[in-house]
Amino acid sequence: MTSPIIPAIIPQSFDDLESQITKISHLHEVHVDVVDGVFVPALSWPHNTPHAIPAAAYDLLAPFSLEVDLMVEDQWGAAEAWMRAGADQLVFHVEVMSPALLEQFITEYDVTIGIASNNDTPVAALAPYIPFVSYVQVMGIAAIGTQGQPFDERVIGRIQEIQTLYPTLPISIDGSMNVTTLPRIAPLHLSRIIVGSAIMSHEDPLAAYRQLTDLVRS
Repeated sequence: MTSPIIPAIIPQSFDDLESQITKISHLHEVHVDVVDGVFVPALSWPHNTPHAIPAAAYDLLAPFSLEVDLMVEDQWGAAEAWMRAGADQLVFHVEVMSPALLEQFITEYDVTIGIASNNDTPVAALAPYIPFVSYVQVMGIAAIGTQGQPFDERVIGRIQEIQTLYPTLPISIDGSMNVTTLPRIAPLHLSRIIVGSAIMSHEDPLAAYRQLTDLVRS
């Protein structure tokens, strides 16, 4: 975990992945959102093609600490594919990954695991997963799977509830993080803040990254 601010991308093709990665080539960590059109309506690469992740992607992603958010129905299969591509952090979702399957997964693979849940899912649903994960990811948006959505106010209460229940557990937030919402989140002292369009759609992504990093640290 190299920085409190982590840029996020949702690639639509290998060429798009390459283009997005080029924008943040001076950074050390990237968060890739993967959506399959089943668990969430949106669809991203590589699920929008009949092909597996190519070896060229392995080389492209090798310089980064790679976190992959698996917003897909087949959590296990996607996890294996992205670990081959170099993922060292995986985010599973309670709505499609059972505690028993997660426990089995961590006996077979040595990788850092986070667990996420939608804001409609009770915080209590996290409890059976906590023994197996290194952190929890909360969602700053109501409907996951796309970037540029409005901030979901409910996440603040969820963060506070998780911090009360698990005071030493690192928390990451993903969705609608920008110069307006960060000042509301920063006082909660989260471990990781995943930022999509506020960095990747900026005319100078590196400058946006630095601005947001300075903002959360201040």
